[in-house]
Amino acid sequence: MSDAVAQEHFASRVTLTVTDFVARVALARPDALNGLDWAMIEGLLAAQRRLKALAEAGRVRAMLLVGEGESFCAGLDMASIMGAPERLPGLLEADPEDGINPVQRLALGWRDAGVPVIAALHGHVYGGGLQIALGADIRVAHPEARLGLLEIDWGIIPDMAISVTGAGLRRDLLQELAWSGRKVSGNEAHALGLATRLSEAPEATAREVARAIVARSPKAVAAARTLFETAPSLSRRERLALEARLQGELLGSAEQREAVAARLAKRPARFD
Repeated sequence: MSDAVAQEHFASRVTLTVTDFVARVALARPDALNGLDWAMIEGLLAAQRRLKALAEAGRVRAMLLVGEGESFCAGLDMASIMGAPERLPGLLEADPEDGINPVQRLALGWRDAGVPVIAALHGHVYGGGLQIALGADIRVAHPEARLGLLEIDWGIIPDMAISVTGAGLRRDLLQELAWSGRKVSGNEAHALGLATRLSEAPEATAREVARAIVARSPKAVAAARTLFETAPSLSRRERLALEARLQGELLGSAEQREAVAARLAKRPARFD
């Protein structure tokens, strides 16, 4: 299975490559610890749009979100952002179609592609960097990574859709981090539920997870994603009905028959 495409660049800050149905989106401003300046924001939003198009074309089934260099992302480059104050109001202007503003989309936009997103975290994962990571479905962190919500240092609050992406996390934890600006290690982040897994090589582990996912039925993966994402907003009766509907759409489908056949024949399934 090979579906490699050439590396694409966005605003000289973000790169995107696709190999064997796995997209790798990298924050590529290592000299500034991948700090979020205006160009990085534009690059990330452009990469999200491209990722969605690739996923809709069937060329991407899972995605890695990584940072080049010594850190994943040290958060907002405040000097750069405040250097263009006339642009600040636009960051909070919601799209009339979905009610999401640009900074919120930095975290939520990865979900638009409809494929699993795995973030590999190392070094500094601060402020906006942590909020972007919370937009991923799975987070693999280095034990010595440093995570924190540092917006309070600048007299502001976390506002990159953390009210949505952090809904499954403990409220007291988020409040403590947002109020104090305390930084936690990867080890503590894992214990607190901020990180899914720990690894000495986060990107390699994240890629292993992605490869395991793309080897499975794309329709089943998508259905499970829909179930877990939608269920929390439904009543008990509606959740159970959604489970049954999604399962009914999978049973007897071509992909499900291939999964069964491969399992019985003890061979890899073929979904491409």
